[in-house]
Amino acid sequence: MTRASAISTLSPLQRVLLVALALALFALNTWAVYTSLTSRGPIIVFDFHHPWVGMRAMLHDGANPYSQEVSLTIQKQLLGRASRPDEHQETFVYPLHLMILFAPFALLPLPVAQALWFSVLEASIIVFIIIAPRAVGWRPPTWLLAFTALFTLGLYFNVWAMILGQISILVAVLIALTWWGLRTERWILAGICLALTTVKPQMSFLLVPALLIWGSYRRHWSFITAFVASFVFMILLPLPWLPNWPIEWVKAANRYAGYTAFDPPLVMLTGSAWLAGAVAVLLLAYTGFYWWRIPERQDIIFNWALSMLVVVSALIAPRTTHVNQLVLLLPLFFIFTRLPAPGIIAVVEIVLLIGLWLIDLTLLPPTDSPQHMIWQHRVISPILPVGLVLALLPLGPLLARGRTNVCEERVS
Repeated sequence: MTRASAISTLSPLQRVLLVALALALFALNTWAVYTSLTSRGPIIVFDFHHPWVGMRAMLHDGANPYSQEVSLTIQKQLLGRASRPDEHQETFVYPLHLMILFAPFALLPLPVAQALWFSVLEASIIVFIIIAPRAVGWRPPTWLLAFTALFTLGLYFNVWAMILGQISILVAVLIALTWWGLRTERWILAGICLALTTVKPQMSFLLVPALLIWGSYRRHWSFITAFVASFVFMILLPLPWLPNWPIEWVKAANRYAGYTAFDPPLVMLTGSAWLAGAVAVLLLAYTGFYWWRIPERQDIIFNWALSMLVVVSALIAPRTTHVNQLVLLLPLFFIFTRLPAPGIIAVVEIVLLIGLWLIDLTLLPPTDSPQHMIWQHRVISPILPVGLVLALLPLGPLLARGRTNVCEERVS
């Protein structure tokens, strides 16, 4: 009996008890985080603070979260002063439809909101561990799935994403749910989740148009309708507070690009934005060619094409860093479906798990150094996306010739 079928055979009372147990554990975890961590300091979750201040200023005071006044509030709470021109300006830069996910947290006091957010991110990683392998059709043995869970929790960029309270964890789960929903024909779920991924557009800016084109071509109108309805609702939701918020967001994003030093990995590797763009176009054309060419093997080529889109996004997304890379485990798990033995997969996970931490400890400046984050981006950010794209590239023509073993199952 599979895990899914085991859950489906539970009685209604057992399901209620299971949900009650999960909620109790969630509440207990939130209380533990609050008492041991977030109640002991004003700002514990760094990347959570900016959207919390911006959203709270809008909902409580009717302020423009992109304004200089709100930015100054963020700066004073973080630094005790205004940011200097040569420093990171610490501003609210998220698209405002983030409020559909974030508004409940902004209504709570910061220590409570931080504790609750930590619990949400922890639960999100657990959901990702459950959904991501099924999304790409990877069915590892139980021991390897348990090891993969430990690998995911301890992986360098996931630990940093948790420490910083990055919303990228939640967006990675939404992408996994979109992927799984499409493969299992849960069209409405997939459309809603895809729309929600746009709260962090660096992670889904290639997936959204590609999947909408694919959905239209395949006439999956429930998927298209669910996305459009959800996206329109999300865009309209903040208008009563800030009617011109899309324009304000574009201005804020342009300012953000001027004071951050995080070039996309492909730009760092090529040394040129134009050359990086040309390489990205070639990769996307390559992906589209094989996606279109193998219609009779949709499960395999669909997973390969989505894997390529996720990886290319990580290579060229503006102002992206290693803390956005939980989503790259989806293409990694797809590659695992092509490997012949579980032992090889375990070795790959061990090398990644230990290797990235060793690079940090041996090659990078100390964690308390101002240069540490810069070198994290320069050295560590490119490793996984570059490795994945090199592994995925030869799979396109191999799939076209039917020379790979089909070792995945359709998830249902």
